[in-house]
Amino acid sequence: MAVPDRTDPGGPLVAVCVGHRCAALCTLAGTEDLVPRLRRAVRETAGAVLVTADCTGVCALGTVAAVAHRDGPTLRTRDAVWLTGVQDAERAAALADWVRAGGPGPVRDPHLEVPGPLADAVAGLGRPPRLEPRGS
Repeated sequence: MAVPDRTDPGGPLVAVCVGHRCAALCTLAGTEDLVPRLRRAVRETAGAVLVTADCTGVCALGTVAAVAHRDGPTLRTRDAVWLTGVQDAERAAALADWVRAGGPGPVRDPHLEVPGPLADAVAGLGRPPRLEPRGS
């Protein structure tokens, strides 16, 4: 079990699908820089974490991403806001901006904090992505 790091500020946990279909949708939409853009936003945001996932199995929803608040000292992650169609240029930019702004905070209903350009992208609120070390 991981030992909590009391100096970890916590921050947004962002997971994005990079499966074949989602990657193709990004290419067709001209947003093949989605993951590098999110990687830059995460590097610029204290406590932010980016996770890329192979196919998440919800291909009908377009490229999906989940954003949740990760508490550094306790290692707990709040419910995630699941977003669809983030291959869209406006949504991709809004997602990166939201990450830079700190993403959802430690509130009960993180969907209430979703920025305007992402409001129509919300697919639901649910469990955050489960993180496992490679090879598990």
